[in-house]
Amino acid sequence: MSTEYDLLVGNFAQSDSNFEINNNSDLFKVLLNGEPSKIFETDFVKRFLGAGDSCSLLENNFSKLNISEKLESFKNTYFKHIDSQIEQIRAEQGIDQAWKTITAIGIACLNLFLQINWTGPKIDFDACCLLPKEFSEIFLLENELNKKVTTSNDESNIKDVFIAEQTPREQFDKWIIDCLQVSGEQAYSLTSDPLLLYISLYLLVKTIHKQQNGTTSTETDLGSWLSSEKDNEAAKSRKKVFPSANWWMIRALKVAQDILEEHSATLMDTCENEFKDLEEDILGDNSEFEIKANPSVSETRKLKAMFCLEFGLMYQYYHKNSKANEWLQRSQKESGLVWEITGAKGKRTRFQERNIAQLLVVAKSMSEEEETSMDTKVDTKNENALKAPKTLDLNDDTLLEKIEFLKVNDDSENLSISELGLDPLNQGNLSTIDQCILLGFCLEVKNENPNHGITTEQMLPFVTRVLENPNNWSVHTASLLQRSRLEADKSRTVQRSVLQIQALVDQTEQALESEAGVLERLAYFHVLALPSLWALRRELADRLVSIGAIKSALEIYQSLLMWDQTVNCYQILEKPHVAENLVRNRLKVNPNDPKLWSILGDLKQNPEYWNKAWEVSNNRYSRAMRSLGGYYFKHGKVKECIESYQNALVLNPLFDGSWYTLGCAALQAEDWGVAVNAFQHVVHLDNENAEAWNNLASVYLRESDKKLEAWNCLREALKSKYDNWQIWTNFLVTSVSIGQFASAIQAMDRIINLRVAKDGSKCVDVEILSIIIQFVSREQPSAAKVSNSRQRERNSRLSVVLENLLVNTISAKITDSPSIWRAMADFWFWRKDYITCLNHYEKAYRCISTKPEVCYEEASFENAVHYLGELVEMYKVLGPMKTIVPEVTKYSDGSSNTRQAGGDLESMDLPEHRSKTASVEKITCPNYKIKAKMATQSLVSKTKSHFEGTKTFEKLDSLLVEITKWE
Repeated sequence: MSTEYDLLVGNFAQSDSNFEINNNSDLFKVLLNGEPSKIFETDFVKRFLGAGDSCSLLENNFSKLNISEKLESFKNTYFKHIDSQIEQIRAEQGIDQAWKTITAIGIACLNLFLQINWTGPKIDFDACCLLPKEFSEIFLLENELNKKVTTSNDESNIKDVFIAEQTPREQFDKWIIDCLQVSGEQAYSLTSDPLLLYISLYLLVKTIHKQQNGTTSTETDLGSWLSSEKDNEAAKSRKKVFPSANWWMIRALKVAQDILEEHSATLMDTCENEFKDLEEDILGDNSEFEIKANPSVSETRKLKAMFCLEFGLMYQYYHKNSKANEWLQRSQKESGLVWEITGAKGKRTRFQERNIAQLLVVAKSMSEEEETSMDTKVDTKNENALKAPKTLDLNDDTLLEKIEFLKVNDDSENLSISELGLDPLNQGNLSTIDQCILLGFCLEVKNENPNHGITTEQMLPFVTRVLENPNNWSVHTASLLQRSRLEADKSRTVQRSVLQIQALVDQTEQALESEAGVLERLAYFHVLALPSLWALRRELADRLVSIGAIKSALEIYQSLLMWDQTVNCYQILEKPHVAENLVRNRLKVNPNDPKLWSILGDLKQNPEYWNKAWEVSNNRYSRAMRSLGGYYFKHGKVKECIESYQNALVLNPLFDGSWYTLGCAALQAEDWGVAVNAFQHVVHLDNENAEAWNNLASVYLRESDKKLEAWNCLREALKSKYDNWQIWTNFLVTSVSIGQFASAIQAMDRIINLRVAKDGSKCVDVEILSIIIQFVSREQPSAAKVSNSRQRERNSRLSVVLENLLVNTISAKITDSPSIWRAMADFWFWRKDYITCLNHYEKAYRCISTKPEVCYEEASFENAVHYLGELVEMYKVLGPMKTIVPEVTKYSDGSSNTRQAGGDLESMDLPEHRSKTASVEKITCPNYKIKAKMATQSLVSKTKSHFEGTKTFEKLDSLLVEITKWE
């Protein structure tokens, strides 16, 4: 098996402390058998990086330059030195071997950077020792000029660092960190030895991108490298010699993303494109990785599973959940893992008497007969597997340490897992890669569900299954960290949550024999979502804040120079003046720090400071413009808001919240083009943002030719906000406007169900209901020659749905609206169900006539006379007409069913066990004259005292006279 494959999948040597190197050692063997720092002890790598040597490119008067000038000299000369070394290697070793050497050094820098900033154990290493002696003498931490002065902040009684000016090393690290800025997002300021990551990216990324200006290295920042044109010939040449180099490049870019404050669109697009380019090479039938590494079937499975899992975790990081889930499924398929989430009876508390159902995950790796990989066997027998992170006990007087499941036996009612062939309470070990996949699925549950207790209960079984077998240090660490997060919101587990995170922080800083070595920690690092050391400490501080230990959290935040969180703590302590003084003091140290200016703007809510942040960053700090845009939107300055957000989003378009606010501002400014573009970006980033879909539809509706697009947008909105009646109302109106009456009926039904309890008849748009009824009732027979049954089927599709709405929803829930009863009467008239039609006219009139104000309020009286006139007219027209009475269907068991008259009897499938009575025609309303006369006389008698002599009352008298003349 090739060293390239071993390095890629983390098949490091079992012991990483006794490997001896010499000048002839192969660099890849050093990477596989020794700690990452070992490779920098070789003379070849020292010469390549210039460690300890004099730099031939320096000016003659270099020793006379001040610190700032020497730093400028470094910027101008060091990477020219690297370029010259690369050319020299190509000349000495040939292009093929040169690519291997360059890639090996890049991987070594990346792994050492990860050890220092992520995995530990703590190592005594200073990256500046790799520089030529003229620079290392200045920038090494042991230089007296780089010693920090610690003073005390009297107001907070917390130690802080205040110095007159930055040390040479701080200036050097700041320049490197600024070079790692992408999409206007800053890298973490206290990143340790960022030079290692910078060199790694230079060797893995810069070497396959063309120079933008001639042949010299004028672009020193990562963003410029990624935006420059790719050197396809160099990329193909490297890929041919070292196929996994691009994979390592992606890993380095993902680490570069992790040190940024926010997500970067540039890095996301680059990683996604590079992953897609690798997909065919790794997962295709003619995989170059298989040809180069010549692995066995089981090793190929592991390689493909790791690739799919890394791809899925990348999508998870950028919140592309559907794609993440797709790649997690592919990873599971490639690995051969089978799992399911099920239930078994058990107890959670010490005093619980009855066993109740509990969730658990049943999982099984590929069987030994099918899987020949030693992955699981090595991990379970390897002594390093025993060096797992410390797992703290719960020590609660009520909760058990873990769920005590009821054992399965012949008399048990517990669920047996026959599909996987496993006892759910006695499962075997999983391969380490399968444990990583389960943790990926656990995170997917979190990403696809709201932050709720139910989500926590769904995630815990995944973590519990992985914690059963501590196969690898990093995997076990990730599991313990995830369990701590899930326990943070429960009173009985929050203490262990905090203490466990503290234990995880401590273990990364220890270099004890009892702790796992760096190679084991790195083996599965790239298939896990492990936080950096500073992110882990920040998470510990966040937990302390949640339990009220503000001052303890404040110490951690301040030691990490996390000024946002520090300011928040002072505000919680009701000391905003201390927060402001702190920020102003830091600005004295570093007046060109855009983040500090932006924080000051947040504190004072003053646009001046955000503009200053934008200025000192050379228009590159996107956070300042996002904050400024939010300020302008809050104060109604929509034009300034639009300009600010556009400046920010050009740099980094991954902020859906900023796009949404920009769209809302554009709506207020009636800038429809900007609004459409903004909301389209929102739904692209977050497909479940119902408000954005709804607003996008509202913009489309302002254009006469975009109603169908608006209708589709509203459909998407309803997928996420099914209970939002406002969106349903918009969907109703849009459906009617484009002739989608079936959707309109569905929308009206949903609106009534959502609003009727609170709003009553107001929830029905009578005008739209009338339009729907008119459309259905005016359907004409088709000109095509079709059978009568086919024609009836066509004409009755909408009428059946509409009848259900009228009968089961509106009539059943709303009885006090005359206009609604009147509108529904038209439908029954069309259906020739005259009895029901006349009944609805009566109810419409009754809703008005029974109101007390009819007797003394002129408007109500006129309305009553209007509805009475319509009712009398229908009595005259429909009363003497013949109609079919409701048909009673009798069943063989004696039950019956009544169906409204006017239905399509021929289309009904009547089972043989029932019979129907013959339809009987009868007069619709035999006493229609009496009813009409009584209704009119009743209204006359109630209103005569108030309205006699008015034109409306005269109309009522005339109506009574007309009724008496009916024969």
